[in-house]
Amino acid sequence: MTEQSKDTQIVNQNVTQNVTHLDAKAMGYCNAGLRRWFPRDGVTFEDFRQAGVTIDWLRATGDAMAIRLADHIEQQARSATREGAKA
Repeated sequence: MTEQSKDTQIVNQNVTQNVTHLDAKAMGYCNAGLRRWFPRDGVTFEDFRQAGVTIDWLRATGDAMAIRLADHIEQQARSATREGAKA
């Protein structure tokens, strides 16, 4: 399997990965900015704080900050998987 197909497989496995409020705060996002994404598709800001949302949900907002957060979480997952494979 090529490195690129491994990356694609990792991304596909993480599509349903939850992104949390803490993930967003770690990127320096403020609550005022985060609240712009809600309510959407029956998800409230409080739902996000308690349970997170999926990467797909973030991308569907069309918001550049949300998409950047989704990209960041996917990159973290790829990095963690690569580090685990090296061990």
